[in-house]
Amino acid sequence: VRQKLIENGDEPELLEIKKQEAMLRSQLNEIERAKARVLATRRLRIGIVGFGRFGQFLAKAFIKGRHEVSVLSRSDRAAAAAEAGCFSYLSLGDDDDILDFTAQNLDVIVMAVSIVSFEDTLRCLQQALKSSSPSPLITDVLSVKEHARKAMLTHLPNSASILCTHPMFGPDSGRDTWRSLPFVYDRVRIHDDAIDRCERFLSIFESEGCRMVQLTCRQHDVYAANSQFLTHLIGRTLGETGLSLRKTPIDTKGFESVLRLVETTCDDSFDLFYGLYRYNTHSKSTLLCLRKALADLELRLIDLDLQAEAMTAGGSTSKTSQQLPSSRNIDNADDKQHEQAGVWRNVQTAPTTPNNAVDGESPSTTTIFATTSNTAASSS
Repeated sequence: VRQKLIENGDEPELLEIKKQEAMLRSQLNEIERAKARVLATRRLRIGIVGFGRFGQFLAKAFIKGRHEVSVLSRSDRAAAAAEAGCFSYLSLGDDDDILDFTAQNLDVIVMAVSIVSFEDTLRCLQQALKSSSPSPLITDVLSVKEHARKAMLTHLPNSASILCTHPMFGPDSGRDTWRSLPFVYDRVRIHDDAIDRCERFLSIFESEGCRMVQLTCRQHDVYAANSQFLTHLIGRTLGETGLSLRKTPIDTKGFESVLRLVETTCDDSFDLFYGLYRYNTHSKSTLLCLRKALADLELRLIDLDLQAEAMTAGGSTSKTSQQLPSSRNIDNADDKQHEQAGVWRNVQTAPTTPNNAVDGESPSTTTIFATTSNTAASSS
């Protein structure tokens, strides 16, 4: 029997491992069924403040999960709320409507407004939430987390529980499925009476297959500056170059990815892009680092160009007295040499945060350079 197992490639040890794997899968499936039974015992009453594209996207998902959704929005989205199957629709511009909204004994209130209007919206809800009993769990879905955390701690009553979240997807990327898409969360302040509601709310995203990522708000913003803001920055920059980027008959896979990047980032509102810059303190460093990197690359190209021209003219690279200094040594080069090269000017010295500065490392200082308008003429 052992010989046959060996011939079939199934060693007894491997069979034992497969048995254990099957048993663990069975146990996991039973746990998931038990969890589903507990969650089904009580659906959440969820209030959504702000009913733009993302608010509607969330509402449809919550209603699909048989949760009751009420809407509070400044714009007239009554028709969209009715079409989605929302329980009620009220106006954020009406004080009586705000009181009615918070008086619905909501389990969770999701703040789905824009970054730039977030703090003003909290102020509008402040008085109504103070008289709300029991106090609902307040959560946000902003793309910046330190700003959201500070604003909610400042403007919400102490009785309110606070959960900061960021679904790292939207109506486009999450249109078909949420499976394996990251969902970031930070339990900022969860009172005992809100623990169950908090876990039930998070389970909505767990059940849809999201990859749950628990991070502090600061950690999120450091990572987001080097990922989400950088993505939007490059997409917006390419979209505004005036190159009329469009499909061609000879597109590479890389260029197709570039076109998709430009399309998805430019489809989002400029308010979102500005919010990522204005309300994430780490984004400015990312912008300056990118500016320096672009200057670095252009400097290297011009340097090689000058060397090639000198060699073509019969000279040697050692005689290229006008060779530009490398960016590593450019801080030590004198201003006269910069003027002779006619290419670079010192535009700003600014602190930059290293990519891995998550745990409080000291920022470094980097000198940023930019090209003048006559770069091409100077290099020739």
